[in-house]
Amino acid sequence: MRARWAVLMSDDLRKPVGLTVFERPDVKTRVQHSAASWIAVEVLRPVWLWRRELFLLAVPVLAALGGAGAVWAAVGLDVNAVIGSALMAGGAAGVLLLGSVCVPVVRTALRVWLSHARVRRQWDKACRFCGLETIAVRVPRVKYVTDLPTGSRLRIRLPRGQSAADLEAGADRLASALDVRAVRVHPNPDAARWPDVDILRKHPFRDEMRNPMMIRSPLVDADRWSLWDGVPVGMDDMGAWAQLRLPGRNVLVGGEPEAGKSVAVSNVLAAAALDPDAVVLGIDGKQVELGLWVPVLSAPLAVTIEDACALLDGLVAEMDGRYAKLASSGARVVTRDMELPLVLLVVDELRLFTAHPDRKLRDRFNRVLTDVVARGRAAGIIAVCATQKPSSDVVPTSLRDLFAYRWVLRCSTRDASDTVLGAGWASEGHNAASIAPEDRGLGLLLAEGGVPASVKAAFLSDGDIAQVVARGAALRDGGRT
Repeated sequence: MRARWAVLMSDDLRKPVGLTVFERPDVKTRVQHSAASWIAVEVLRPVWLWRRELFLLAVPVLAALGGAGAVWAAVGLDVNAVIGSALMAGGAAGVLLLGSVCVPVVRTALRVWLSHARVRRQWDKACRFCGLETIAVRVPRVKYVTDLPTGSRLRIRLPRGQSAADLEAGADRLASALDVRAVRVHPNPDAARWPDVDILRKHPFRDEMRNPMMIRSPLVDADRWSLWDGVPVGMDDMGAWAQLRLPGRNVLVGGEPEAGKSVAVSNVLAAAALDPDAVVLGIDGKQVELGLWVPVLSAPLAVTIEDACALLDGLVAEMDGRYAKLASSGARVVTRDMELPLVLLVVDELRLFTAHPDRKLRDRFNRVLTDVVARGRAAGIIAVCATQKPSSDVVPTSLRDLFAYRWVLRCSTRDASDTVLGAGWASEGHNAASIAPEDRGLGLLLAEGGVPASVKAAFLSDGDIAQVVARGAALRDGGRT
């Protein structure tokens, strides 16, 4: 009993009880605080974190002291004159400071300046609560703050002995301590000590009433576009436009019915339609998905597997001819300054062709499509393939791995999500099956060598598509005359 009592009363288990008024993190130090270290931690550090606010408060005080000192030096120790001049100088400085706030530019700059200081204090406190403090009482420091529509992006300087992996391991705890939706850490490949941290405060794809938001595509109002400049296909969860750099890359889009697959593909088609130099080809197994784009197609829309194979055979011949031109000119890839237009091939509902009941036609289609996807990139041929049944029999691994961009919208299973993104991503938390059904157009976009990012496709209504197609057809007609 005595031994048990000794264990219960050990120093490790002896904790204060009661209702704490202020939460304070446990500080781990090598030894007990000396007077100097206590002053540094409890006085100097808070003063440093509040330095911007203290500076604003100090302006009228310093002005008052300066005015009092000037009068004292001029007329001697006249108490009334010194106090009066101090009040006048301090009041004038305060009025000037408040008056400057009435200027919109100054007010905005001051608000941003102070909000960034608040972010630094919150980050410092959260790191200490989450155990990211070194034994020398140092935490990762915020060097720069960038405001984004849904949160903030921080450039962090890590203390010696810590890595970005330490921040990643504590991301969930940091999100809880900061009371935000999520915290994401991005290691810096150029400087390991300076990672970026995204703090997500607002839901990027819902309004204040928690209703799904609709994102308007900038292509709707564009007069013309160039596929060489990239295609804005949607908005990521930090409020930035997701751009697809298509030359030299292919795109695979998958998702269950009504997940927004057609909208995602339409953004790429809209950019190609507004590029009068682009060659646009379409294969549509359902015969209606690409019907609105027929006026800007460079060849008749292929709707049967026989027509699709014939179209692909012609594309292979074009590809071989381009490779012959590249070889004769000593180049390896098609570039913007060459007189070779980019070719965009869109295949909608891949399943109707890759799983066709006629084995000979199916094998022929799969062979030719794989050839185009594999070799077409350097020849300026871009393939965009979409399916609403992302499974291994529809998208074989040998074909999927040829797509640099893989965009999976909501799926019914995690296996379907992995079929598009690649094996193992769902187990790491990137699972399109967890997307809410009402979030149409929302998916996970994986760029080559990256990590899947949440991206919601910009919406194009049938009316928007009609406007874009009309402008695209006019651009092409103007080029022919």
